[in-house]
Amino acid sequence: MWTHTYTHRSPADPTRLWELLSDVDGWVHWNDGIESITLQGPLAVGNTFEMTPPGEETITSRLVELKPPRLISDLTEMNGLSIKVQHRLDPEPDGATTIAFAITVIGEVPDEVAEEVGAAVSADFGDVMANLAATAEGTR
Repeated sequence: MWTHTYTHRSPADPTRLWELLSDVDGWVHWNDGIESITLQGPLAVGNTFEMTPPGEETITSRLVELKPPRLISDLTEMNGLSIKVQHRLDPEPDGATTIAFAITVIGEVPDEVAEEVGAAVSADFGDVMANLAATAEGTR
């Protein structure tokens, strides 16, 4: 198992960030690691989305946790691995928001393999959170 949490602090209003985060089909506008994405049905636990990273094959993920207006988690199962990504918005007392993306990789593989996969999947999380924040702030 491998897990890691990435954070980014934004002055953006958490309501605006939630509007962007909860519009799964719209992730393509602020996540450069997505060429196309389509949510099957409404934003609800159990529904799936198909996402194609640039130059790669389409993957299917399932929404496994939803706590509006603060949390969306998705699970991707492939090659004997379960990759869970939690997208969280934590309002701060000063009006800012901490954006947190937590990734957990579990599978019947050595820890080094889980870490390698997790690090590869999450390599752009810093940029993705910064782009989400910039979009919410109106600077992207």
